Amino acid sequence: MAGLLIGPGAWRSDEARTREQDSGFGWRGWHVSGWGDEVAPRLLLVGAMLAYALYFGRLSIGSFEAFYHPGFDLGIYDQGIWLLSRLKTPFITIMGLNLFGDHVSYILFLLVPFYWVWPSAQVLLVLQTLALALAAVPVFLLSRKVLRSSWFALFPAVGFLLTPAVGWLNLENFHPDSFEVALFLFAIYFMSERRWRAYFTMVILLLAVKEDVPLVVFPLGVYVALTCDRRRGLMTSYLAALWFIVTVFFLQPVLSHVGPGKLDAFRIPFGGLGGLLSTLLHEPWQAIAYMLTAQKIKYLLQLLLPVLLLPMFSSFSLVVVLVVLVNLLSTFSYQFDIQYHYTSLLIAGIAAGAIFSLAKVAVINSRRTLAVGMCLAALLAAYTWGPFQWSRTPAILHDPQGAEAAALREAVSLIPDEAVVSARSRFTTHLTHREEIYDYPTPFYAVYWGDDSLRGKRLPAADRVEYVLERPDRIEGPAAEIWPTLANEGFVEIFSEEGIVLLKRLGSGTARGGPP
Repeated sequence: MAGLLIGPGAWRSDEARTREQDSGFGWRGWHVSGWGDEVAPRLLLVGAMLAYALYFGRLSIGSFEAFYHPGFDLGIYDQGIWLLSRLKTPFITIMGLNLFGDHVSYILFLLVPFYWVWPSAQVLLVLQTLALALAAVPVFLLSRKVLRSSWFALFPAVGFLLTPAVGWLNLENFHPDSFEVALFLFAIYFMSERRWRAYFTMVILLLAVKEDVPLVVFPLGVYVALTCDRRRGLMTSYLAALWFIVTVFFLQPVLSHVGPGKLDAFRIPFGGLGGLLSTLLHEPWQAIAYMLTAQKIKYLLQLLLPVLLLPMFSSFSLVVVLVVLVNLLSTFSYQFDIQYHYTSLLIAGIAAGAIFSLAKVAVINSRRTLAVGMCLAALLAAYTWGPFQWSRTPAILHDPQGAEAAALREAVSLIPDEAVVSARSRFTTHLTHREEIYDYPTPFYAVYWGDDSLRGKRLPAADRVEYVLERPDRIEGPAAEIWPTLANEGFVEIFSEEGIVLLKRLGSGTARGGPP
């Protein structure tokens, strides 16, 4: 079976098996020795990465300053890391769970020192953008091994930065999943170089991002065992399996007080895990039909067309097949939409799979032609599905200097740092540096709080809320029903401008720090 796989060993014999003749495109003239062959392409790569970081950094921070990044999930991570930076328990009142009971993202500890210097949600947005820009480096390095040219390696690297899923991942507020892209790609590169210390460093950091990462690290270990190093490959798979068991069956339940997998049980089709397994066993065609709807086929094409479908011809793509199946089987539409963070592991695996496919092409000029084609395909995909302002589906620009944003800044300035607050979701991200911040109508009417078993209930924390910040002309349902009753609890309007209303509870004040 190993003979069917393309791995690092195949690249080491590449010189002997590759025919160097031109294939009609005259790429030989592109080879320049000395400074222009190495330094100039690297400078261009850095320039492309900087352009990406400046563009998407500006969009991300602009949305934040315009109050358009919601509490789910930027506010969650901002409050959690801020609490950790103050040596406090990271119980996230926005969602009613311990930060690490929701997701086992221990890599967030590495972000805590940044909050000692610059305690702001903008830190997370900047780091996310830089991490995604950095992912172009391993794409470049892997491509250079295959194409034997730093100049041609630029094409897949720039194409990667243009990939629609990468841009949308960058703009979906903040998720630690974004760190998976560079870490996974660097792990693959170090594997190809047999730099095992660096490889295992990347693998360990990758596992620290989220509890579902073993879905790619386990098969990555199998791939390594079959293609280049049996012992280290098995070590990788054992590590992934052990980490999955420890996190999903022990750490998460202890911190969330919810049984293993129950927080995400709603995503499983056919009535839950039992129904899914029964369907797969007795009526597999139903599961196949469920995974191959028009929307999900479009999702796969949006991931694969920017790289000319090349991953389909590489056995390395099997490393991410479990993630593909999980996303396609999910009832949660975000998991099969390129505008959300569930693409993170797939982005890296697909990029590597495309490069591995290039390595199978015997004629070097054909490889280079395909590399140029990858960049052009990514450019076309960016126009068709990307978030760029010149795309057909551009990301919405929000004005941080607009009247609403100005009114919100003034309203937020009226709220004391230690006050207990309930606010509209997209306002909470500017109020998360406190021990209690709630996503209105919670805690007056619990929504998406804890394991959601308290939905519709009034939480004890409602008696401690001192300020409510909302836009009442845009609320509906329970939130709208509760709003007029707040006056009966002693809340009075102290600010109203551009539709933004800030209420303050009058009276003797309330004790803080009680049960949520």
